[in-house]
Amino acid sequence: MSTVLSADLDIAHTATIASTVLIVALVAILGFVALGFYRARRSSAGAEQYQALAERAAEAETRMAEAVRATAAELKALRSELGTTSGELAGVKQRLGELERLLSQIG
Repeated sequence: MSTVLSADLDIAHTATIASTVLIVALVAILGFVALGFYRARRSSAGAEQYQALAERAAEAETRMAEAVRATAAELKALRSELGTTSGELAGVKQRLGELERLLSQIG
């Protein structure tokens, strides 16, 4: 009878150990699944934020390109005005030289 009782105790210990191992394995699996869902959610939120940031960067780049084109047009207009002013100054300088020559002949 003692061997039967001993066998029953060994079976009980084995069942307890096996059920504990099974519960720990089940909790670990559930933990890994939960971690996977959490990481997938965080990843999708990060991807959405990255997409929004990329769109804002593209808009800023478009605005900057428009500003650069406007600045280039203004500089081209200023260059044209500068060329006209330079031509006028050359004419004034020539007339001033002629006036000085006439004044030196008079004086």
